[in-house]
This record gives sequence, C-alpha cells and structure tokens, in this order.
Amino acid sequence: MTDYTTLSNTAVGVGGLPSAATVTALRDNPIAIAEGAAGAPRVVDAALDTTATAAGDAWVVARSSGIAGVIAGYSVGGIGTYAMLRNNGTSRDPGSTQTGSLLNYSSAAGDTVTTVISGTWRCMGRALGSSSAAQEVSMWLRIV
Repeated sequence: MTDYTTLSNTAVGVGGLPSAATVTALRDNPIAIAEGAAGAPRVVDAALDTTATAAGDAWVVARSSGIAGVIAGYSVGGIGTYAMLRNNGTSRDPGSTQTGSLLNYSSAAGDTVTTVISGTWRCMGRALGSSSAAQEVSMWLRIV
C-alpha cells in the first residue's frame, strides 16, 4: 500500500519550487487515497459514480445488491471461489498453483468426488503428498 503524506500549505505555495518529497507526495497521495491508506482522506459515497452501467461490472452489482449478493452469485468452481480440494500424491505449499484437472473436491477426511475441475487453483494452505488422504487436502482458490 502506498503511504499518504500530509502536505503543508507552504509546501505547495505559489512561486516556489517544490521539493522532491513534495513532488513524490503529489504523485503518490491520490493512489494512497484510493487504497484507503492510514491518514489519507476517505472518499465518501456521494463522490462515487453509481450511474455506471457497464454489463457485468462487479462494482455496479456490489453497490446495488451488496457484496454478499455478489459472492452468493458465484457458482461452484468459478473464478474467485474457494474449495476444499485433494491434491493426490503431490505436496503443495501455500501460494503454489495447480491445474484443476489434477485436483478433486474432497472432505476434510480426504474422501473425494470424481468431478472435472476446470481452471488454475492456488493452494491457500498446505497439502502433503503422503499415504494419508486427509493430509493431501487443503483449501484452494480458483484464480484462472
């Protein structure tokens, strides 16, 4: 996240040359505001464009039905969804990725359902490649 820098009135006075720190702040502060950085002014709802009508625009959907409605609308296995999956026989560390065709939906005990899984998934825990089915299970996030 970008840091927000408070600028004094004298730092941006008319007729003077701004310092490098002032120029950097002028460049970075809008980013820090958009990211909600500590100390940065907050953007209020009245300043947001809620008239956008782009089809499928997640922001429009979130503003009209709430973020819970957006998440609830995801289908099983869709991009951005999580699933408990078993990575049969291969160890995976947190952050590693795997093609869905090598994963199976699973219970915590390692019992699987044979279903074709599409896309690329990121391991959000630790999946061990061992003889214990339960140790091959982890939480996965679909990223592609």
